[in-house]
Amino acid sequence: MLKSALSFSWNYPQSTLVALLLISVGFGLGIKKLETRNSFAGELPSNDPVQVHIDQINQVFGERSVVLIGIEAEDVYTEEVSEKVIAISEALKEVPFVMADEIISLSTVQNVSNREWGLEIGGFFEEFPTDEEAWKQLKVDVHDNAMILNRLVSKDGQLMVIAASLEDGFEGGVVYEAVENIISGYQSTETIHSTGAPMLVEDVQRGISGDSRKFIPIAIVIIFFGFYICFRRISGVLLPVSMVIMSIVWTMGAMGYLGLPVTVVSNALPVIMVAVASSYGIHFMNTYFQLAAQYTESKALVIATVTKVGVPILLTGVTSALGSASLLIFKITSLKEFGVIGAIGFLLATFICLTLLSALCSLIQVPKSKPKQDNMVLNLLNYLTEFSQKYKSRVTWGYVLILPIFLFFSSKINIGDDYMKFFPPSHKGRIAAETFNEKLHGVRVMDLVVATDLADGIKGEQFFEELTAFKSWLENEEQVGSTYSYVDVVRHLQKTMNPTEDASISQAEIAQYLMLHEMSATPGEVFALRTEDASQAKMQVFLKSSDPEEHKKLYEKIQSAQSKFFSEGEVSLLFGGDVMQRISLGSYIVKGKIQNIILALLIVFVVCLLIFSSFRKALLTLLPIAVSLIMVFGVMGMIGIRLGISTSLLTAMIVGIGIDFSIHYLHSYFNYLKEYKSNQALYQTSQLTGRAIAYDAISNIVGFSVLSFSGFLPVQHFGWLLAFSMLLIFLNTMLLFPAVLLEKSKSHADQENEHPKAFEPLLN
Repeated sequence: MLKSALSFSWNYPQSTLVALLLISVGFGLGIKKLETRNSFAGELPSNDPVQVHIDQINQVFGERSVVLIGIEAEDVYTEEVSEKVIAISEALKEVPFVMADEIISLSTVQNVSNREWGLEIGGFFEEFPTDEEAWKQLKVDVHDNAMILNRLVSKDGQLMVIAASLEDGFEGGVVYEAVENIISGYQSTETIHSTGAPMLVEDVQRGISGDSRKFIPIAIVIIFFGFYICFRRISGVLLPVSMVIMSIVWTMGAMGYLGLPVTVVSNALPVIMVAVASSYGIHFMNTYFQLAAQYTESKALVIATVTKVGVPILLTGVTSALGSASLLIFKITSLKEFGVIGAIGFLLATFICLTLLSALCSLIQVPKSKPKQDNMVLNLLNYLTEFSQKYKSRVTWGYVLILPIFLFFSSKINIGDDYMKFFPPSHKGRIAAETFNEKLHGVRVMDLVVATDLADGIKGEQFFEELTAFKSWLENEEQVGSTYSYVDVVRHLQKTMNPTEDASISQAEIAQYLMLHEMSATPGEVFALRTEDASQAKMQVFLKSSDPEEHKKLYEKIQSAQSKFFSEGEVSLLFGGDVMQRISLGSYIVKGKIQNIILALLIVFVVCLLIFSSFRKALLTLLPIAVSLIMVFGVMGMIGIRLGISTSLLTAMIVGIGIDFSIHYLHSYFNYLKEYKSNQALYQTSQLTGRAIAYDAISNIVGFSVLSFSGFLPVQHFGWLLAFSMLLIFLNTMLLFPAVLLEKSKSHADQENEHPKAFEPLLN
């Protein structure tokens, strides 16, 4: 089928272009079907133990994502701040997906206080303070209420908080816009912050998308300008550019038709398509211009070009697609989805390269002038090849000595994404989160459900004391700011109603205080902490850290400590919340990445074994790819770049680029070896195929380095890691292959004497 398409493309170029344009229109319509998925819900396998716990908790307590709004001022105990708390609490009821009966602030919660005349139950603002004494009493009431202090009002009196729970299946973008509109309407002398997991995730997504839209087009323009610098012809720019753009349109359209959403992972697809597809176009055009002097007729030149470079491009595309498909071994949904669309995209780019460029080149005149020699690039390639041959043993031993160092640092990579560090220090999302961490007890929350076997089990004296001791232990952990559970409710009511009693408490008193809380609070507030049959209690653990590895250590520590605090077999712990999702995602990233690397390299090896029919040649193909992988991950470990969902794409990217360089280099070398001695074949390969590899590497390195100017770390890291990977793969290809391929039949002096003759056909 491909052979027929190629033949058709140079025999009927106009018809081919019309057909490709019509297909592009069809795929373009598919882009309109693209949807965005910002939530990490559904990323874990349904049978994952953590996901099972999360599902169980959500089934009983509901899925409670919370938006937090904080008003920061020198003193929040003022009429202006309090009126804004009341107004914002009311305004939030109109926000889509906000649960109106689960908005918690000083204007909505009830306070149980002990006055001189007896017990008083009422809202904090039920009687709005009108004089200095009333404000002082409000401050005393807040400080005496463990359910309020450092939860809704900071201890220093500089931050007052409104918390709004969201319905299941909320749309983050809709909520974000509505909340920001409310805040902008009340912003004045105070600073109003918004945070919480839904706002943080949306802030990250918008920041990454915004910087990507700003910097990626610049990077692509620079890459295409690099094509002109390399080829010194307008056709050397416009033809591969049209091929890359068409590849992106087809791939993104295929995503839309397949129902694959745009995620934080697939958001990088256009960038990767530019890097990979441009490689195909550069190799095609480089061969086309090099052969142009030998032909006078366009069709014959195109056929010669496809004959020479078509097989390597096809093999590169197929192997890269299979390498991308190796991401299916991950158990993380967005990475599996990217594996599918990446494989489709690489195959489409291969087809477009061979057909579109064949058709376009058939319609233009054969270039009359010889290709201009880029002496700087040629000298670099010449130097690398000569250095590798002359110091073959040193190059080999150099790699042998430094690779263990990179392997060591690879093992030091931090796992998981620290979303707080995604933001630049001046970003409002980071400032808000840091303000809540500093003035309250943390913005990240781990949910713990302590379940008993009996109805009313949490009312038992022994269980209550065990949970109290467990809670105290947790609050002494370094990462924990505070905890909140029904214990805080009971202790507050006990202190309020019987201030002279000691800490001991009976089952009857616990039941009495829980009943009083049920009567005074909203149902959403009551049953967010316990089940109606009082068999399970939910504890919120507020974390001061945003580092997922620290969260994991705490999770493991809690599991180990369970038997120290609770009677064996009578109590079980369930873990939930977005923090737990991140912990579990991290473990899958590690396992999946190791499996993915092994599978990707195995796929490349098998395909190359079939191509070259040689075990040795197949291993040679893997050499620069494997070395580059080790180096990239080693550098990530050295400088502290985390291995998260987005950086997990590095494997597919390095394999895709690496296999392109390897196959083209080896295919050329073994063809030249039929005519030249080993050292001559290496120089021929270096100057022709190596030039295309160098053009590809240089243009992409310069282009994607632009992304390092982004204020968002994921965009920065992706940009310079992509550029750095291109540099490493280029250097490893140009240094390793001459060292391992050079035959020892002649002395270096003999090889140098033959060197000029090898270049005569190229340079004359």
